[in-house]
Amino acid sequence: MSSLASSVALLAALAVTACGDSSPASPFTGAASPADEAVGTSQSPINIRSDRVTFVSPQSLPALDFRYGRDATLDVVNTGSPDEEATVRADVTAGGGELRVGGKAFQLLQFHFHTPSEHRINGKEFPLEMHLVHRSAAGELMVVGVLVRQGADMHWPLARIFSDLPRHEGDHTQLTGFSLRRLLPDRLVSVRYSGSLTTPPFTEPVAWIVLKQPLEVSADQIEAFRELFDEGNAREPQPLNGRRVVSDANRL
Repeated sequence: MSSLASSVALLAALAVTACGDSSPASPFTGAASPADEAVGTSQSPINIRSDRVTFVSPQSLPALDFRYGRDATLDVVNTGSPDEEATVRADVTAGGGELRVGGKAFQLLQFHFHTPSEHRINGKEFPLEMHLVHRSAAGELMVVGVLVRQGADMHWPLARIFSDLPRHEGDHTQLTGFSLRRLLPDRLVSVRYSGSLTTPPFTEPVAWIVLKQPLEVSADQIEAFRELFDEGNAREPQPLNGRRVVSDANRL
């Protein structure tokens, strides 16, 4: 294992117990398909099952210190045709957001969406999942997964993206004054494990933090995204292979 991989594995372990791809800012690179790619044994996403989660006190995990701004600039792009590499991705201008875990800083590079959700909770899938992709100064990757369910009301910050989704491959939309903090649910209870990118080349290791509380968006917002990716753009859950999964929730 390379020194970088060892460092990320250690970081993921810290996030769990105490607590390269050529373009980490854009994991949708590398043309290899799952059948052609030699992937590792710590792949993402996973089905998060209660009987395979170690539940711990919140004090035993490093706090999630999101330092997200309220005035970010985004470049929103449609990355391609409907397959597991394609999505709508919002690239965040440098300095727009930061996550600190266990004293280490991770810069927010971009966030993107999958339908249906890639992670499942006790086999249940959600209509959407958002991935907030972060990288440390040393190149370590940490991804925060936010599950999205249907609610009665529109999610107003996301409405700025979903009301004008770039419809064709390579189309861009520019947004300014975007509040990144409002992408997060009120409660930051989480599930943590060491995994991979969920798109080729399925890079390991990646420290994963899946937030238990979903965001709520309207049916119209869900449908707007599904219209672009009507065949879905989610990878199936992968074998756990004995990995430790921990949560500071009372239950899932």
